[in-house]
Amino acid sequence: MTETVELRKKPELKFILNTDEFDIVDASEPKNNGTYSYAEIKKAELNAERTDWFISTLSHIADFLMGSAVGGNFKNKANLKLKLNNRTLKIWLIDADFKKVERITELIKNKKPTHNNVLY
Repeated sequence: MTETVELRKKPELKFILNTDEFDIVDASEPKNNGTYSYAEIKKAELNAERTDWFISTLSHIADFLMGSAVGGNFKNKANLKLKLNNRTLKIWLIDADFKKVERITELIKNKKPTHNNVLY
């Protein structure tokens, strides 16, 4: 059974989930495009957008000391990191439907063979 989940229209970002593998179509980062087996996945990690407090604090201190108006809050953008046997994919989720991404992450984790969870 194949399921296609479109996360973003422009630039296109979608996952095509098959029984034993999935396809990624990522127009903003073409190196992520391809077909991947669930057995290749070591870890699927979803990271929501969050403020980088260390950099933001340094920015505000520098702004105060120099009297400039460049200080501000810096954010780490939302991303989905897929650690595979031979590489790591980092898929940027700018303007993507985060609820759908959460669902895809769970589907991928559930389809991953349990033998990949063994710690050495």
